[in-house]
Amino acid sequence: MRYATRMLVGLLLVLLVACAGSRPPEWAMGPSVRYPSEVYLTGVGVASERARAEDRARAEIAKILQVQIRSRDASTESQWLSRVGDMASGEYRQSVQADLIATTDKLLEGVRIAEIWQDKKSGEYYALAMLDRLRAARALREELDDIDQSVTGQVRLAETEPSVLRRLGRYLQALAALERRGDIAADLRIVDPAGWVVEPPYRLAEISDRADREAASIRIGVELTEDQQGIVEGALIHALAGLGMQLAPAAERDLLVRGSVDVESFAASEPWQWAIASAQVEFVTADGTVLDALRTSVKEGSQMATRADTLAREHLGERLAVLVLERLGSLGAAKK
Repeated sequence: MRYATRMLVGLLLVLLVACAGSRPPEWAMGPSVRYPSEVYLTGVGVASERARAEDRARAEIAKILQVQIRSRDASTESQWLSRVGDMASGEYRQSVQADLIATTDKLLEGVRIAEIWQDKKSGEYYALAMLDRLRAARALREELDDIDQSVTGQVRLAETEPSVLRRLGRYLQALAALERRGDIAADLRIVDPAGWVVEPPYRLAEISDRADREAASIRIGVELTEDQQGIVEGALIHALAGLGMQLAPAAERDLLVRGSVDVESFAASEPWQWAIASAQVEFVTADGTVLDALRTSVKEGSQMATRADTLAREHLGERLAVLVLERLGSLGAAKK
């Protein structure tokens, strides 16, 4: 009799375990008291393979942050630089987007897979990814502190810098850092339920105004050979004028863009005509120092060969304006 009782109890235990194993855990069905939302960011992934389920779970957390990335407007430096033209603005915003994604990827390094459950009937795996809010917030606050120190340092250097080109470079570096700061602060507000973020050492508008004043005092010259009807030069000057820079005679220039233009035309398929406009240029300061020497090109198409040529030259000028600003910005990153 005792043997039969033990067998019955054992059978019941097996059935209970089997039933328990077939039940999905609480976290697979929705919010779980084991992983409260005020402590963790969580994501659940489902797939026929365990590794894929884990990847999908991590992706769910990434979506929480990337939705914020897509909803952010690039302000500060990207707005300031967008004045050089639509094409240049698009190129710059692509680089800004890449920086935002990189910021999110770094934050996702703290994500770990907390639990795995497999549905015995379907064979599918359920994975729970988890990001500790407190730990992630601590790392983001440390990064904000580093950025604030960098911004303060760049502004102080700008205030004592005798060269107008280097002053603008310092302020561009400060603007770039403040833009990254805004992205990190947005992530921090998502990660930290309290949503508290320390104020930056300088307001965006203040540094942007300082950059405007420095740009307005820069006198620039352009000397391009083989520039048909001065189209490239005109587009370059127009783009830089949007930042307040002025065209000046040789004796008064702070910066000279010097080089040559080449345009290659071809027909790939009717009725489209294509033109590739290239420029070999160097950026030279008033004392004769060559800041940079480079070659760049753009490709444009139209049903009219003359229109393709003009578009390519115009956009080449805008592209050169972006490169001028990038080089000036790098001056702010250089040591004195």
